Amino acid sequence: MTNLLFLCARNRLRSPTAERVFASRPGVETASAGLAPDAEEPVTPDPGSGPG
Repeated sequence: MTNLLFLCARNRLRSPTAERVFASRPGVETASAGLAPDAEEPVTPDPGSGPG
């Protein structure tokens, strides 16, 4: 399984569009997030993604 995270400033157009385009591909899991504090879906740390 390949995981893709698409980022843009506010997660209102570019990254959600890219997420939808690639979501239909087999073996691909997608997500999108924004870097700005007022993003629709802001980037947050994922405690399960650390080393180990």
